Parts: sequence; C-alpha cells; structure tokens
Amino acid sequence: MAELVGLVLAIPPTIDLCLKYGRELKSLCAGLRQADAQVSERVIRLDNNWMRFTHQLDFLKRIQHLMEDDHREILGQTLRVLLSKLEVVTDILHRLVKHQPMCPIVSHSVEVNAHRVRYILKKQSLDKAIEELETWQRTADQSWFLLLRIADSQVDLALKMPTDFETIDNKTHASTATAIPSTVTIRASRLQDTSYSSVSPETKLTFDAAELSKMLIQPIPFSHISTAQRVFGNGQVGVYFLNQIRCEPVAKYQVIKKDARDLARKLQHNDPYTFGLLACKGVAVPLSSSTDGPNRQAAPPATLTMVFRKPAHTTGTANSLRYLLTHTVPPKSLSLRFDYAKQLARSVSYVHTFGFVHKNIRPESILAFTSTRSDLPPQSLFLVGFENFRREDGSTQRLGDNTLERNLYRHSSRQGASPNEDYVMQHDIYSLGVCLLEIGFWRSFIRYHPQTGRAIPTEILPVSPHADVKQVNHFLHTQSKDFLLHLARNELPQYMGTRYTEIAETCLTCLDPDNQDFGDEREFQDEDGIRVGVRYIEKVVLRLDQLCV
Repeated sequence: MAELVGLVLAIPPTIDLCLKYGRELKSLCAGLRQADAQVSERVIRLDNNWMRFTHQLDFLKRIQHLMEDDHREILGQTLRVLLSKLEVVTDILHRLVKHQPMCPIVSHSVEVNAHRVRYILKKQSLDKAIEELETWQRTADQSWFLLLRIADSQVDLALKMPTDFETIDNKTHASTATAIPSTVTIRASRLQDTSYSSVSPETKLTFDAAELSKMLIQPIPFSHISTAQRVFGNGQVGVYFLNQIRCEPVAKYQVIKKDARDLARKLQHNDPYTFGLLACKGVAVPLSSSTDGPNRQAAPPATLTMVFRKPAHTTGTANSLRYLLTHTVPPKSLSLRFDYAKQLARSVSYVHTFGFVHKNIRPESILAFTSTRSDLPPQSLFLVGFENFRREDGSTQRLGDNTLERNLYRHSSRQGASPNEDYVMQHDIYSLGVCLLEIGFWRSFIRYHPQTGRAIPTEILPVSPHADVKQVNHFLHTQSKDFLLHLARNELPQYMGTRYTEIAETCLTCLDPDNQDFGDEREFQDEDGIRVGVRYIEKVVLRLDQLCV
C-alpha cells in the first residue's frame, strides 16, 4: 500500500518542478526574443513547445489518479528525465543573458541586454540541449496520448477544462482539447462518439473515387503507395499519397469501410511528425451498388483508397524504406540508423494509441521524406500501408497469404493463408523487430525480380533465390523466426551495439511464453488496452530513445 501511495504522490511534485523551470524558461525566452535572429528562432521554438507541454501537464495532473501503476511509473520516469533536460536548457539560457534575479525563480521582468548574448560560444551546447529536450518531449508524448484510452468520463471533463496554471502574462489558457486538437479526434473515435469530434460530417471523410481520375498518379518504387498530384483552379498543386485497401471478401465491405472512415477521422491531425503518421484527407469510395444488397457476396472485390497529405517542410519525392535499403549506401552516421528505428517505433506506438492494429508493417509500408528544417531529422519516416488493418476490438478474419514479402514480417502464428491465431498488437511488434534488423544491417532481406516483380530472398537469408514457393513457405513457416533471432544475437551487435540488439530481440520474442516483458498474455487483458502499450513504451520506445552515438 505504501508503494502505491508513493507512486500516486510521485507525479504531482515532478509536474510542479517542470512548471517551475518552465516558467523560468518562458521568462528567459520572452527576453531573448529581441536578440539576434538565430537566438530568436530557437527561443520561439522553445516557447511554443512549452505552451503545448503546459496543457499536457495540466491534463495529467487532473487525471493521474485514474492511471494504472505501470503507466504512472513510466510516465513519471520520463518526466524526471525531461525535467533534467529542462534544467540544462534554462541553465544555458541564463548564461546568454544579463539579468538581476529577484528570487531563485527568475521574475517576470527579466532585464535582458541583447548585446550581452554570447550565442556563438553557446550555440552548439544550446542546440544539443534543445534537441535532447524535444526528444524527451516526444517520448513523454507517447505515454501522455495513451491517457486518452482511459474509459472514464473524468478524462473528457479534464480535456474540456481551461488550463489553470499560472502563466507569464497571467492569461487563462484554452482547454487541452482546444490547444491540442488531435486529442479530440483520438478520444472521439475511442468512444465511438462522432459528436465529440470536430470532423463529424461523413461527407468530409469520404468522397467519390471518381475524383481520383482528376489526379496525376505515379507509383512509388517498391511500395504499394502512389503519389498523386492535382492542379486546382487557382493554379495551386496539391500533393497526396494514395493507399489502396482491397476489400475481400466483399461481404466485409461495410465493416472495412467503417474502419477506414474511423481511421481517417483519427488521422485528421496537423501533427505528422509527432505521430509518425501522415494526415489523412479522407477515403475515396466507389459509388456502386455492387457492394450492397443480397448479391454483394458474388460481386467483384471493391477498393477503397485512403488519401494522405504530404507533410510540410519536406522536399523532393518520397521513397519507400525498401528502396533505401536496396538502392542507397548505408548511412555514414550510426545515429541516423538509430533515428530511423526511433521514428518507426513511435509510429507503431501511435497506431495502437489510435485503437488499431496495422498488420502490414514492412519496408514497403514505410515512406521516407527529406526534411527541409534543421530541427527535423534529415529523413523523416512515416508508416503507411494500411491494407489489412482493423480496430483492436474488431473481429479478425484470420485471412493471410503465401507471399514472401509479407510473410517474412509475420510471426509464425500468423503465417500462410489461414493463420492460427487472432492478430494482436504483439504481432505488430514482431514485424517491427524484423524491420529493426534490416535497418541495423542496412540490407534488404528481399529483392524484386526486374522482369516479373516477384519477391526473391537475398543472400542474407538461407534460402536460394531460385527456390520454389513450397521451399520458401517451408522456411517461413518453420525456420524464419529462429534464423532472424540468430542474426540478431550473433551478427547484429557488431553493427549496432548490444543495447540496440537487445531491443530487436525483445520485439522478435514478444510472443514467446518465456519473454519476461510480453510473454504473459494475462498481464495485458485490461479493458482499455493500455497495459501492452505501456509495456511497449517501456521496453522498446524508451530504450531506443536512450541510444546515442
């Protein structure tokens, strides 16, 4: 009982300390806004991030008593690390200004002499400190957004209440729901309550698939995603990404359509870099009666198309991760490979937060964009490929296939045309583990025949490129998992180090009964589906975020 009380009491003091340093940070930022352009750019970035974080802290303080112990502990640990990063940033900013402190916490009226800024001397340390602070803010985000899965009306009340923390300008903040609109869409779809969402009219989420004919569509190499351009009447060009969903059997069309519309509603956000998921414009639906009525079972398969927006601050064309693995040299910096892994793990986390399992995580389903902003990674990864997804609480059809390019990323219990087990989040985690291996080696496990387009195993796999379908399937069904574990344990450490290897191994064994982190399914049978997400953040996301070179 004492331990439980200790956990409950651990978060509020940490929040108060974060707010204390946050007020100091905001005061320093207010003074430094008039400094030279480079300093001003960074303090505005800090200030904007802090405003968002204030709302998150307020919301957390209101509902932290509803959290389960593991969730509270992980979020508390993350906040304590975040607090240490916040202290470092404020200390550096202190050295950039000349002020007369009136108390241990800087007063609201910090006197700043812009000429005293020693930015050139502090630039490298400040940039590094800001980067580390933002990294841990993104890490805290994942545990924080998971709060929206709690099935309690107090969560909804807390989202709608104005933030009541004291601010530098003494103005009352808007509610968390207003300040962070994505909370509304996530929460609404979790409750299956469209009246809660700001995107309630169905017409805003679905449109006639005939509209796609007005776009210039080009396939993305080594991906099932296409790029689409449309020139509007005012001369502006819109760039989109098309993700087709083939509905087989058609008897399930209405269920798949509903799930696609639900996912589109959740992805009506403006934070693609936070979630690692592209913002969705809507779902293109064929206006045909063949999918309705008593004869729908005999109708040909229908196709829905999810239309995603191009993320801001990117240039050039998108490439699939498969293309990068097969056509580019390994990144010169090991930290870039770490960054790819962190981004992909974050995307998987948010798919779960949004209440879905992906079922198709592989390099063909991952798009890479070249960033144009210095505060973004050189290459930003986004998870797409929503072809077989479903709601976590939805029925599973246990349908599969025998394709190498898909089955290699599936756990042995999900192999073949008729998988043995229902799909759960741990199956997505396994798929992530296979991708972590390829990123670590920077080698693709498959290639495509230039004439036939058939997937062929590369030399890293113990299967001949000339093997027939039966031989390939035998390897996939009986040997692939053990072989991938062998690669992880015996060869990956020399490329990526011990800690990265341990994370990849955790993912690959997450469905094993003797896996101490994920093996006992009874631990994750909670009503809200939060426990497995918390464990994933603890054992995968947090450990990846701690990797550095």
